[in-house]
Order: sequence, then C-alpha cells, then structure tokens
Amino acid sequence: MKKLMASVGLLFAVPALAWAQSADRPYRGQGYVFLGFGFGEIPGYSGPNPYINYPSSFQNMRQLGFGGEGFLYKGLGAGAEASHASWGGGYDTAWIGSGDLSYHFHRHAARFGVDPFVLGGVSIVGPTQVGGGRGSFAQNYGGGANLWLAQHAALRLEFRDVIGANFWRFSHVMSFRVGATFR
Repeated sequence: MKKLMASVGLLFAVPALAWAQSADRPYRGQGYVFLGFGFGEIPGYSGPNPYINYPSSFQNMRQLGFGGEGFLYKGLGAGAEASHASWGGGYDTAWIGSGDLSYHFHRHAARFGVDPFVLGGVSIVGPTQVGGGRGSFAQNYGGGANLWLAQHAALRLEFRDVIGANFWRFSHVMSFRVGATFR
C-alpha cells in the first residue's frame, strides 16, 4: 500500500516540478557546424641567389567542421572545435583542432536578434598526407555574429585566422565561415 501511495504522489509531483521551471532560463552553452572558404598563405623566401626573392603565394581553401562552447561568466565562454581543411585541388589536407576563449556581446539574444562575438585561442594543425610534416601548434583569432532565426537555432557568420610560425608550409589560414548554431 505504501508503494501505491508513493507512486500516486510521484505521479502528481512530476507535473508540478515541470510547472515550476522558468521558461526564460538562460542557456549555458551552444554547438555549431560550419563550412568555410578562404585561403592559405605560403610565405615568400629568398633563394640561393640573394638577388632573387620569391613572393608569398595564396591557395584556395575549403573547410568543414563543428564545435561547441560553454559559458563561464556572463558572455565569457570557453570552447573547442575540430575541422578538416583542404587547399588547391584537394591534394593538401589537414585536421585543425582549436581551443578558444570567446566573448558574446548579446548572449541572451532573442529570436531575430543578433549576437556578435570575438574569440581567440590555440590550434594544432596536423597534415594528413605522407610527407606533410608532423603538425604544429598555432594561434587563432576571429569574430562574427549569430543571427538567431528561431529560439534555438541561428545562422552563424564568422571570420577566423589561424596563424603559425610557418607551420606546414602556411603562415596564415584565413577562412570566412557560414554555419548554424544551436542552443
């Protein structure tokens, strides 16, 4: 009989707990996916002849990735992302992983609101082809905005630059990204 009474009490208590929840509770994190287009810069160098300098060159780049971030205090967040990038005709490819700190200026943006953000952090770039090197650490920075089209979904527009000390032939990997953010 005690089990029956406890079950009935629990049956009435669960909906009451759901009604006690606040509908406008701030979210604590968000995830995103993106497609990036940009270029990688191969730095110029001096050849064996001191009178001949080879200029910097650029190769088209495509990038596909995902990430997420959790909010630590107000608009300050910490996040991580992983992406795969390819240059030129797709012969040069690399995995890029990043850990970032970000600041969202309008974290609680409502539907049809805009949430601009800036971010920066460290990256590791690992070439995937044979002879491409062992990979190296780099730094990244960028910014953009989430355009909230629905309560839990936004269009993400972003610029990101991964800067390395001549990591795997490239000194910069710059991309313009378009994606979706979910909270």
